[in-house]
Amino acid sequence: MYPTLFTIFGFRVDTYSVVWFIALSLAIVWVIKRLELYEIDEDEARTIMSVSFFCMLLGARSPEYIANWKIYFNRPSLLLDLNRGGLHEVGAISGAFLAAFLMSVIRRKISFLKLCEAAAMPALLAIAVGRWGCFLNGCCVGLHSDFFTAVHFPRDAEGFLRHPVQVYYSLAAFVIMFVMLFVEKKFTRYKYHSVIAPLTLILYSLMRIFVDYTRVRGSLLSRVAHHWNYKLLVYALPLEILWLVYGAYIYFFREARK
Repeated sequence: MYPTLFTIFGFRVDTYSVVWFIALSLAIVWVIKRLELYEIDEDEARTIMSVSFFCMLLGARSPEYIANWKIYFNRPSLLLDLNRGGLHEVGAISGAFLAAFLMSVIRRKISFLKLCEAAAMPALLAIAVGRWGCFLNGCCVGLHSDFFTAVHFPRDAEGFLRHPVQVYYSLAAFVIMFVMLFVEKKFTRYKYHSVIAPLTLILYSLMRIFVDYTRVRGSLLSRVAHHWNYKLLVYALPLEILWLVYGAYIYFFREARK
């Protein structure tokens, strides 16, 4: 693995941060390009996206901040050190989702449902690319395995193999993204709909619930984060299904008959 991308003038640039920065940048660019498809005002969307991006980072780091608040209180300079606790994917999605919802309700200039439709697949792209940062960093490792996909991580003893959970996340996100691109071709020609976002969330939630069983949860922070991630994913599923049913109703009983 390659946790350090390069060192310049004694400053270490870690691969994890660089890959996730690239992943998020690609996602933001793609969201902006998709705004026209969903008839969303770009200037207003940029405002909401800026706030959502900040809340996404806050959500991604919240388990680490909560678990080690004394350290960050005494040393605020460590708040942006992503190697301390890393980023938590479910927390990031939740933070961005709630921020976008509240901003859409307060400003009342953009349809929250349409914004979700535009951002759903770029979010998958960020996960698909960003998880390779986890793989190269050697974090978020899986349980011991002799399965043909198992790999050896440098921090383990010679011959000890693990599930490459990071790769599972990435490949699954790519598959879901391409499936949703196919589905989107069917629905985006209708003005009122909400199908892409809930279906994406359902598939993502199911993927995380199953894949997470192959992931190591050694530290207290990891166990707590997994516990709450699992609860959030499971409890959110009924709401996501209702959201999808609503979108399907709009399509089949209103738009498709026009």
